[in-house]
Amino acid sequence: MKTRMFALLTVLALLAAACGGSTASPSASADAGKAEYKACLSLDTGGPTDKNFNQSAYEGLMALKEEGFAVAFTTAENPQSYAPNIQSLIDQGCNTVIAVGYNQGNDLKAVVQDPANADIAFGWVDATWTLDDGTVPANFTGIDFQIDQASMLAAYLAAGISSTHTIAVYGGQPYPGVTRFMDGWVAGANYYAKEKGVPTTVLGWDPVAKTGVFNESTNPFGDIVFGKTQAESFLGSNADVVHPVAGTTSNGTYEAMLAAGKYSVGVDLDQCISLPEYCGTLLTSAQKNIGAAVIATVNGNYEGNKGGTNYVGTLANGGVQIATLDRTESAWTSVFGSLVTAELKAEVEALKAKIIDGSVKVSDFFTAN
Repeated sequence: MKTRMFALLTVLALLAAACGGSTASPSASADAGKAEYKACLSLDTGGPTDKNFNQSAYEGLMALKEEGFAVAFTTAENPQSYAPNIQSLIDQGCNTVIAVGYNQGNDLKAVVQDPANADIAFGWVDATWTLDDGTVPANFTGIDFQIDQASMLAAYLAAGISSTHTIAVYGGQPYPGVTRFMDGWVAGANYYAKEKGVPTTVLGWDPVAKTGVFNESTNPFGDIVFGKTQAESFLGSNADVVHPVAGTTSNGTYEAMLAAGKYSVGVDLDQCISLPEYCGTLLTSAQKNIGAAVIATVNGNYEGNKGGTNYVGTLANGGVQIATLDRTESAWTSVFGSLVTAELKAEVEALKAKIIDGSVKVSDFFTAN
């Protein structure tokens, strides 16, 4: 966790500027006011150790605790838990309440608009929100991520190491926070094909038709069996790199790809760190820097900026990224040390620069050129 926290803090200054918050780190001296300010998270199912987006938010909360803030959190058992969990945090006297996960939106919106909660700052991880009149509630901050940009880099990298020239992607459910990963994955493969003259097939998603592979079970983000069988299906169709966007379901995919001696791309956290047992299959991860955004949002709330804005993390502001390719873990280097060449790294960096300066747009590569 300390390694991940260091990486999280390296992007905090950029995110703080975007969110209107402080650049204070957990090592800064705590002031008396922070001890009286309570920062709280309503986590989705999976909770603080899901090795995924809930954990990233939770790590941000723990950094705030080290900074001197009072903190609290709840974990949903099911969708029916969202509303009571959010209300529980309000009843505990939380000054900031951030709901983590797209599904919590309807329950969160109701409490944001309740006049009784006007003095509480609210946030929503994985979505933005604008009222019918085009404004954002004064006590609300949307925290979203242009993760398709990072996933485009990851797909270019995947295409660059694929020997079958077939890569694949699937999602837990077709939420915007999921399908953006999938959009970027297709775009990265198509960009690679255009630049290198190597046709690359993508299984699992069509960003134009908006159709693809999703888990239709009652537990789409916690179904390891589905993750394994779907990976095996992709392997049977010649894919040698798979990008699962499905929470803990993805672990089944990593297991299957590792057993087959093939490759995966993780989501949200640097999963070579959060899931070291799968580091030997994890080429990289497309990351949302959720923890840093939580830190910046709470600091901004504490300083008097309760909201009225939507933050979107991008490659340019450090809100999204791919996990480092300069790794030292033997499980990673023994597999990818020769595949991820200096030339391929340079090409990924060049693509990143073009996305940042606007000369390459993800949506321009939804179809092969």
